[in-house]
Amino acid sequence: MKLKKRLRKMVKYGPWGYRFWRELMRRPYERAFPTPAVAEDLLAAFPAAAELRANFDAFRAEALAVATGRDLPANHEIMPEQTTFYEHDRIPWKMVALRAYSYDYRANLAQMPLMADFLRRNPRVVSATVSVFPGGKHLRPHRGPWKGVWRYHLAYLVEDLGEGRTSAELQIDGNTHYLRTGDDLLWDDTYMHAAINRAETPRIVLLLDVLREHPWWLGWISGTVLHVARIAQGVRGMDRRAAVAR
Repeated sequence: MKLKKRLRKMVKYGPWGYRFWRELMRRPYERAFPTPAVAEDLLAAFPAAAELRANFDAFRAEALAVATGRDLPANHEIMPEQTTFYEHDRIPWKMVALRAYSYDYRANLAQMPLMADFLRRNPRVVSATVSVFPGGKHLRPHRGPWKGVWRYHLAYLVEDLGEGRTSAELQIDGNTHYLRTGDDLLWDDTYMHAAINRAETPRIVLLLDVLREHPWWLGWISGTVLHVARIAQGVRGMDRRAAVAR
């Protein structure tokens, strides 16, 4: 039994697997970015959020027009590596993918010209998704793979559950955060976190990954990561999997 467990661990965490490289990549970033789980000054870390706040109604209306009333692709259908998040409760997490690691999903962006223009002017936003998180969905506790970015949430459609609770519930590093419609949050998804929608209706939020200001010695690593990710997505045809029918 001990030998079997050891062999399983070798297969799971060996240098041929994703987990090995994920853990190896964590180390220099944790040294460079010893930041708290939630950004203390959101606008200092992500100044462009001021534009999203100031034009919230327009961005929200555009997103909801695409994200509601359609059969959207699920997260695990776009990225098979995310299948474990589906298997946890068998509730599909739907989304409108717009950009991932600086690779643009042009067909989807064409349906959201305001956001397309925002992303064109803000290349530090390396990933962008309108997340449609269904009622009853529970994203199990996990850690993100790459500390080179901040994760930004902007709540577009959230149900108030009373007593300060909402359907946009985030558990980050042992603390629970509830977002109301119009609230935003900038945080580090390499800390242990989970998401829960305790309502019966979907909650819809804008998810962005915002590239941090890098020290010189780490910038070339992140540039390589983004370059490889762009090529991989094109080769795998992920934009076709993510396409939202008009």
